Amino acid sequence: MNPSKAKRRANKHKHRDQAARRKLSVEKRPEQLELPVSMPEQVAAKPESQAKAKAAAQQKTKPAAKAAKAETTSSSRFQVASGQTTRAGHKAPQRKPKSAQYATVRPAKTARPVADAASLSSPASDKQNKPASPVWRLYVAMLLTALLTVWFSQDSINAYWQQTYHRASPLEKLNDYGWWRSGSHWQQAALERHEATLSWLETKNESWRQQHTAEHAPPSIVVLPTEPTVPSEAEAKPASAPVVAQNTASKPLPERVQLSAGDKVFFAGDSMMEGVAPHVQRWLSSQYGIDSLNLSRQSTGLSYPSFFDWPATIEKTLREDQKIRLLVVFLGPNDPWDFPNPEPGTRGYLKFQSPEWEQVYRQRIERIVTAAKAADVQIIWLGVPLMKSSRLNAQMRYLDSLFASELAGKTIWLPTDKIMGGEDGQYRDSISINGQTVRLRSKDGIHFTIKGQQFLADQIAGRIDYRPANAVAPATPAASETVMASGKS
Repeated sequence: MNPSKAKRRANKHKHRDQAARRKLSVEKRPEQLELPVSMPEQVAAKPESQAKAKAAAQQKTKPAAKAAKAETTSSSRFQVASGQTTRAGHKAPQRKPKSAQYATVRPAKTARPVADAASLSSPASDKQNKPASPVWRLYVAMLLTALLTVWFSQDSINAYWQQTYHRASPLEKLNDYGWWRSGSHWQQAALERHEATLSWLETKNESWRQQHTAEHAPPSIVVLPTEPTVPSEAEAKPASAPVVAQNTASKPLPERVQLSAGDKVFFAGDSMMEGVAPHVQRWLSSQYGIDSLNLSRQSTGLSYPSFFDWPATIEKTLREDQKIRLLVVFLGPNDPWDFPNPEPGTRGYLKFQSPEWEQVYRQRIERIVTAAKAADVQIIWLGVPLMKSSRLNAQMRYLDSLFASELAGKTIWLPTDKIMGGEDGQYRDSISINGQTVRLRSKDGIHFTIKGQQFLADQIAGRIDYRPANAVAPATPAASETVMASGKS
């Protein structure tokens, strides 16, 4: 036989084998596909159903395997009968058709093992069985809590808004509704109840302390004669003290304050006083054993009594503590703003530096002076210092002149603008003290450094004299008249 003809026949059989293999691969492909794990029906299939599927796949592939085997056998017989040989003269070896290996069916991959297939269900049934999420309840509870807090603390919020933005709070539009204002009434009642509880606790603590002292006191203290009844006669005339003080108000005011054992000093002011007062307190305690009270609070002044009412606080403190003999005040830097009209039934704000604004501001200064005079307490009032900002400094110069004119002849005036190196009216960070340059002001151009606080504390201490209980009063007429007015001869 012609070799080329035999070669063509061999190629023909080869192509036929390839077609058979492709046919077998197409027929068995669905059975070899892996079941998707995400399908609940296939994931939940039982081992018995998988075995049945495997047997059915094998039954389908058996006829195709037999046909491929028969075709391969006939092809090999044809090659032997035709006598095909290689170029060396030998018979061509019989090749086993590759299609036979595709006749075997691979076992289908089993699904992932599931602990409890019955527990799996469709997404729709999961949504039905799943309990409602409590997140929305949390949101509702948080919203109601916030609304109740705003309703209950409306006065504090309004005061903070006015102090920060210097205009009416948006919540003030609801003041016409009674249910809204009831929150303010509840807050005031709660605060009064709280203060009453604290006062009761203080009274109880004092009584227990006195009882404990009496029980553990030495017998010698108990049998002492009651000689201290003589000074109590002077204290038994509280009504005469304001009268004498009123008669001496027109006389020259002493430049120094006389303190003795048992007296107390009261500090009132803003953040500037917060830095200065502790230095004076330490000096009073270490040098003379004099107690003091510092109620200074930052961001406070006389413009916004709704935020912090200094006149009312000073009146209450002097009324409750009869030992206070000196009041030191440092206010003003937080006040150059418009503030609400205090007249009842009126709305709107009084413009800063307007005549109406100045009148109300002077009245608040006078309330402090009147409260101190009624309690026979002397006042050291610190003026407003120079500021680095030209605009702020102009506002502070207005307030400083207002303080000086209103307090003339009523208090011991301490002009901080001059004593801190501003004799020419120019702001200075540093001054020369004992030949050394000392920085007194902080970088913001408003507050003081530690050295500046100590410098002002020394200025306050220089206006205080300590007189022991048995010492003779100074011979200066002004000082003697002051001592007589205070009933401490």
